[in-house]
Amino acid sequence: MKKKLTHLGYLLLAVILMHACAAPKSVIRLEPDREDVKWLFGQSYVTDSLYGVVFEVAFDRAVQNQYWFDFNIINHSNMPILIDPVNFTYMAYDSLNNRKLVQPLAAIDPEEQLMSIDKELSRNDARAQNHLGISLVAASVDIATGVATLSDDNPNNDYLRTNMYEEVQNEAIDNEIETQNLNSMREEWSQGTIRKTTLGSNYSMQGKVFFKSFPTADYIKLFIPVDDRRLEIIFNQRHHRP
Repeated sequence: MKKKLTHLGYLLLAVILMHACAAPKSVIRLEPDREDVKWLFGQSYVTDSLYGVVFEVAFDRAVQNQYWFDFNIINHSNMPILIDPVNFTYMAYDSLNNRKLVQPLAAIDPEEQLMSIDKELSRNDARAQNHLGISLVAASVDIATGVATLSDDNPNNDYLRTNMYEEVQNEAIDNEIETQNLNSMREEWSQGTIRKTTLGSNYSMQGKVFFKSFPTADYIKLFIPVDDRRLEIIFNQRHHRP
């Protein structure tokens, strides 16, 4: 028995040490594979155009397995053009120019993200309303059990008592915090991203576009469709040790 406990102790200690000694991940940067860039507040923007539609693209950072890009789009043509980020894609390559993806990876769809957040907010709203009714029941139960413990012969006065009301209130607080976080996320997705838009002539738009990252690639090629053609922008991937 002692040996089993000793082995278990060593195993737990090893797990703790492995987590305690976890090395920080390298910092990923995507650098444009060209010199004619425009610098703005530390970001290097690649500028390219087709049919009078100008795209200025800059890598922001890699966060939680995502690439974050900043886009400025200006329509200098004499026709409106549909801008939809789900049509923006990239292909990953190794140093020998071999593809590392079966097909190009599309940008994350803001509309799907917003729908997912709205569904979760709806569920949170239902939970919040349910908490109101449950709180009344819990308060009644706590009062009743409190009376019962006061009337018994238990000198410690410590059985039959519940903390149901307090637990319900704690759940309600957690639900409210989650709702606030979801509303913040919704604001960021709705206001800070490039969303599907018919961009009129001489109008511009700007915002972020998100992709799932591919850390093992040596470089990626970003594809941006414009009518029947597409722009191609190459970014070299660099890993910087912490």
